[in-house]
Amino acid sequence: MSSNLVIRLREGDDSCFKEIYDLYHYKVFCFIKKYTSQLADSEDVTQNVFIHLWKYRTKLDPNVSLESILFKSSKQEISKWYKKQNRIFSVENDQLIKELDSASETEDDISSKLEKIEYLLNKIPPKRRKIFNLHKFEDLSYKEIAVEMDMSPSAVANQISKTLQFLKKNSVHNHELYWFALFFISQPSLML
Repeated sequence: MSSNLVIRLREGDDSCFKEIYDLYHYKVFCFIKKYTSQLADSEDVTQNVFIHLWKYRTKLDPNVSLESILFKSSKQEISKWYKKQNRIFSVENDQLIKELDSASETEDDISSKLEKIEYLLNKIPPKRRKIFNLHKFEDLSYKEIAVEMDMSPSAVANQISKTLQFLKKNSVHNHELYWFALFFISQPSLML
């Protein structure tokens, strides 16, 4: 069925495009929602995926599943959106963008990495986890955290360092933390 839809879409069949939209809009939206902070942003990026699909319909390969095409396009549109919004987190920009642009990682791979990081963060003491979340995911400086937590900036640095060592010891790469942060931006209560 998927290849039939791709063939019809390549030929410019408007009703086929509506059928694809109806079939996949919700799934694409749910995937994108994990990486954007506002529902309106999720909807905008989702619309861009379908605009992209229509615009490049004549270049689609009928041998590639429609779901794969939409998933790859979703990652590319998320990447474009973050570049445009200047909301990529810092040093690991290139790695994160490469992962978003790459079609090799499936949604299941990403989900398992996110679950692993969440599991590991839940194993550290609550105060250390809060300090780490404030720094990595809320972008507070050591000084700002020190004031909020009533401790010295060097103690904050020590707690963050211990958390990073623990994560690295358990094979978590820095760019995976950014995936984790992207996923939980719209659900900050899950990070504390």
